[in-house]
Amino acid sequence: MLKAYAASTSAEEIAGGTVSQLEGLVDLIFEKIPLMIAGAIVVFLSYLVAKIARNIVENKMSEKGIGEEHKELQILAGRMTYSGILVLGATIGLKIAGIDLTTIIAAVAFGIGFALKDLIMNFLAGIMILLGGQIALGDFIQIGDTIGKVVEIQSRVTILKALDGTKVIVPNADLFTKQVVSFTSNPFRRIEVDVGVEYRSDLENVVKVCMKALKTTEGVLIEPQPAILVSEFGGSSIDLKVRAWVNSRDGWVKIRSDLMKNITTQFNNYGITIPWPIRTVVEDKDQDYTEKKLEEEIVKEAAKTTPVVTATMQVQPAAVPVQANDEQPLKPLGEKHI
Repeated sequence: MLKAYAASTSAEEIAGGTVSQLEGLVDLIFEKIPLMIAGAIVVFLSYLVAKIARNIVENKMSEKGIGEEHKELQILAGRMTYSGILVLGATIGLKIAGIDLTTIIAAVAFGIGFALKDLIMNFLAGIMILLGGQIALGDFIQIGDTIGKVVEIQSRVTILKALDGTKVIVPNADLFTKQVVSFTSNPFRRIEVDVGVEYRSDLENVVKVCMKALKTTEGVLIEPQPAILVSEFGGSSIDLKVRAWVNSRDGWVKIRSDLMKNITTQFNNYGITIPWPIRTVVEDKDQDYTEKKLEEEIVKEAAKTTPVVTATMQVQPAAVPVQANDEQPLKPLGEKHI
């Protein structure tokens, strides 16, 4: 009997404690709801203020004379203003809602180390691209096999307009870490056209005709000076390289096309032929084929230049008879004549 009474008493105490805890939780929620609403309102207002402040900063910088060539600085300033105000407003709103920022910061740091690694890398790369100024809006660049015009630099990606009009989205980290070729960063760009002429052509005249084509093509600059180089003895032609300089933002693809058409027209006017590929066909492979040996020619040349050595005959001196003098007989050497 006592055990049953004790069991019922403990059950009632547990039930009473649970009810009191639920009542406390409900009271806490009702107490926190106004704070949460106030915090959400602060975050929303900070979002609106951040957008307005970004527009104001960009407009002010535009009024001070920042043109299209420095538009990336205007974008960077507006973006930093927007991010700063939004982060500050979110921090204040969370504080009002009673949320402990320490736990949130730890969670964000953990996410940055894993899931948000690529996002943060692209964001930082975008800031470095804008600050460095190596790539600007309107530049014509190539990254990998993609060629296009830079139309927008966002916080995470850069938007290119390809040659065929398609939209290409490139992560900022790729632009920051990989090799990028810019066709418009320098004021001038050199174009090159390869052309071949017959071996019978007068090369001096060919060079003059090519120079005339360069001077009469619209868009080709006189300074820096164009150049025409004889580059190779090809299989069926003598090959030349026609090099010219153009403004990098004037549509160098079209200028190169116009130059090729002008070279063809000038060659036709002056009777210069661009030959077809030439092949030599051998009818009989067993036909006698003789070559002049270099060694034979060397021997003949040596024979012509070798001095001729003639044998010299030794002529014995003729014996001269000595006639004795009757009046003065010969005496041995050393004797005196008496």
